[in-house]
Amino acid sequence: MNYKLNAGFTLIELLVVATLTVLIMLTVTSLFMTFLITSQKASIEQRVKSEGEDALAKIEFILRNSRKLVPGLDGATTCNNDPNDPMNNLAVEGLDGYITTLQSYPIENPKIASHSGAINDYYYLTSDETTLANLEFTCLTGAEDSYYVGVSFDLKIGTGESSDRETAVETFQTGITLRNN
Repeated sequence: MNYKLNAGFTLIELLVVATLTVLIMLTVTSLFMTFLITSQKASIEQRVKSEGEDALAKIEFILRNSRKLVPGLDGATTCNNDPNDPMNNLAVEGLDGYITTLQSYPIENPKIASHSGAINDYYYLTSDETTLANLEFTCLTGAEDSYYVGVSFDLKIGTGESSDRETAVETFQTGITLRNN
């Protein structure tokens, strides 16, 4: 009696298992890569949002704690009172009597800068990591010599288009009614 043992797998069974294993591994890998790419984009967007909100809070603090608006960098314009022609800088006199000018500086890699007459130097409200665009101040005269100042700007991290996974762009804006004038 000759017994033949059929131990092992056929070639077709091995190919089916190998193919299924490869398909499962590809699916898991693509899901993992999608998760990493999405989390990287979310992280960049969060950094832009955080930095923009911090800059807005600092601008609001400077404006709310100012004594009055004073002529800006052109030496003449305090408040142009024209919503269709926003200003690119705004100067205020602080409670300490020194002039602080909010502007975009330097020209080659602009950041939101606060130039203080007290120390005669710039304090940057945004970091080197971000790129600033369209810093605008809209100043309107209200009742009883009050002023409303609108501030808007765009911040960007990355060098590509906003659809790129390593680039994020966000627009920030706020409005402040000045208390002291």
